[in-house]
Amino acid sequence: MCLVCARALAGSVLRTTNREVVPLCQDCATDWNIYGYEILKRIKPMRLLKRTVLFKLRHPLRPSLRTILRDIKGLQDWAGKMRKWM
Repeated sequence: MCLVCARALAGSVLRTTNREVVPLCQDCATDWNIYGYEILKRIKPMRLLKRTVLFKLRHPLRPSLRTILRDIKGLQDWAGKMRKWM
């Protein structure tokens, strides 16, 4: 699931040199190419939670809830690391 829009299945992944940061759908990957890190500011916790629930209702079998939570945890870890740099 794309964590930016939380509406489509991810087709690509934004990566650092050694880890995955956030999965992106085709539309958000295109926005990434234009806007860069600004698209990550679109991720709001409550909206992500609501859209994740709706996404899981529409797609109950894939991706698994465990995968989605792992992706969110990876994004949180990366965001915490970036806050320390600033």
